[in-house]
Order: sequence, then structure tokens, then C-alpha cells
Amino acid sequence: MDLITFTHVVTRAGAAFGFSLMCVTAMWIYYSRGRSIKALKKKKVWLPWAGAGLTMVMASAVTGGLLGRISGGFTGTGNAAGAAIGDAAVGQSGAGAVPLSTGEVLSYSGSWLAFVLVIGLCLFVWFAKGWEERALALSGGLTGATWGITAAVGGWASMLGVPLLSWLGEVLIG
Repeated sequence: MDLITFTHVVTRAGAAFGFSLMCVTAMWIYYSRGRSIKALKKKKVWLPWAGAGLTMVMASAVTGGLLGRISGGFTGTGNAAGAAIGDAAVGQSGAGAVPLSTGEVLSYSGSWLAFVLVIGLCLFVWFAKGWEERALALSGGLTGATWGITAAVGGWASMLGVPLLSWLGEVLIG
């Protein structure tokens, strides 16, 4: 058994894991901070989580090179965790792929921008002020690489985000 599986295909178990990870992260913050919705609105909570999620959605539009390995590693890890937790929690493996939203591929320049976003995410995790920021970034990254690239949620990324990042890359890089 491989420690990390590299794939760009999200299984039903992976999509369920990403969705549940997002919900559990939000519930953990809500309950640990006095049952306050205001706790979820703070920048120190949603910025690391949403930034990591969006970064992994965009990185999943790149299937080759180091960036493809990183995003594929997150997706494969989410699939494996979803299958293991699904077997234990609900008694079903959740096999079978779900439709993906990454029908478009980033341009060369857009891929470089996605690479810069991933480097920024890595630096954020490295220089985070504590375990909470790192956990939020990891939760957002796994959610973005699994549930965030399914057609149910990530369709906007395929229709809007990928062309926008490709266009921005052409404008900034050439």
C-alpha cells in the first residue's frame, strides 16, 4: 500500500471526505469559540482555509510537473482518507469517480501563477504562527483538492477561475 496516491480523479469517498472536512472544521471553530458565528467570520479563520482551498482548486487544473504531483497527492490522500473513514463510519467504500469540473487546463503562464500560489501556501504553512493556522490551511487544501474540484462545487473554477488565471498569466507574464 502506498503512503500517498497521486491522482487527479476524485472518488465519491474523496468528495465526501472533502465536504465533511469543511463541515467539521467549521463546527470545530464554532464550538471551540463559544458557539459564535462571528468566530467563523474572522480573517484569521477564513483566510488560511479559503486561500488554501482556492489554491488547490487552481493547482488541480495543472496535471503535469511538480504542481501536478502536489495537487494529485492532495487529491489521492483525500480519496484514501475518505475510503478509510467511509468504511469505518458509514460502512461503505464510496468507490467510483464523480464528475470533475477541471475540464479546462491552465495555460503555461496561468500554471506559473498557480505555482506561485502553491509556493505562497507552503510559505504560509512554514511560517504560520501556530498549529491552528497550519490545520486550517491543511483542511482547506484537502477540501479544495477533493470536494472543491467536483462538478457540484468547482464548476465555477472550470468556467471562470481557470480562464481568468490563464488570462491573468498572459497579462502579467506574457
